[in-house]
Amino acid sequence: MHVFIDTNILLKFFHFTEDELSALSDVFATHKHGSATVHLTEQVRDEFSRSREGKIKDALKRFSDVKLAPQLPAFLKGYEEYGEIRSLSKRMQEQHKALRDRVHADIEAKDLLADRLLGEILRASKLLSISDAVFASASRRVALGNPPGKAGSLGDAVNWELLLASVPAGQDVHLISEDGDFYSQLNDSKPHGFLADEWKLRKNGALRVYRTLSAFMREHFDGVAFSFDKEKEALIAELSDSGSFAATHAIVAKLEAYSYFSAREIVMIMQAAVQNSQVGYIVADTDVASFLRRVAVPHMASITSEEQMTLLREALVKDEEGA
Repeated sequence: MHVFIDTNILLKFFHFTEDELSALSDVFATHKHGSATVHLTEQVRDEFSRSREGKIKDALKRFSDVKLAPQLPAFLKGYEEYGEIRSLSKRMQEQHKALRDRVHADIEAKDLLADRLLGEILRASKLLSISDAVFASASRRVALGNPPGKAGSLGDAVNWELLLASVPAGQDVHLISEDGDFYSQLNDSKPHGFLADEWKLRKNGALRVYRTLSAFMREHFDGVAFSFDKEKEALIAELSDSGSFAATHAIVAKLEAYSYFSAREIVMIMQAAVQNSQVGYIVADTDVASFLRRVAVPHMASITSEEQMTLLREALVKDEEGA
């Protein structure tokens, strides 16, 4: 399976998206473990680098413009709920300001969760370089008015030509993008007819399109059940059976060697913390707290147990205090 993720999908993690960071981890885990080949290009890297700050600036403005002070008419003052609403509103405003102040430092340091994950992905990926031949082909495509792309912009055309050059013959390509240039004008859930025909003619394969990472994952992978490493699963099982604090610390140290954890594996780890006091009692210890912050935060949406969330919050507080 050959997969391309457009820049607009990556940038949404610095703006507004219903996708979870874990979906991005999952897609690249398929690449690392051989279930798929994810094609990253120099064009995507450069577009991402020059557009990140603009996306963050717009998202911060929208966040800052949120109105957290409700307008309460005077005749409500006699009701018990009036004071509760005023108190909640004040606390929300304080938390809003605290979060706004705190996030600025992480933005400057490029230390947002999305920064860390994308930085790791870009460092570990072999980018498709823009050769003179690819640039010439993209320029010709745009000059002729052929999709993808808009007049005066070569980015989409460059990415498409790189895919044509790098994906083997006889293979489908799975393209994840919000860009309308890749979609049919008659059915916006289908690929552009010209591009689908071109891929069929030149590669003898199909072009498949998805507007979100989660849509791609739902169709092709069971994101909750993702797991690639039996040794890692064995370590998680050991965590559930750990008979001492020392054993727990040792297991966590071994688990730190793994960069990727699936949603299902995170739930298993948190369940071990709930059911085994030799784990749960030390979630606030520095090494355990740091580990849980790294691996569990991207999958928080998968944690539905309140007991598990309570322990995770305890670990996060400790990790923040130690940072």
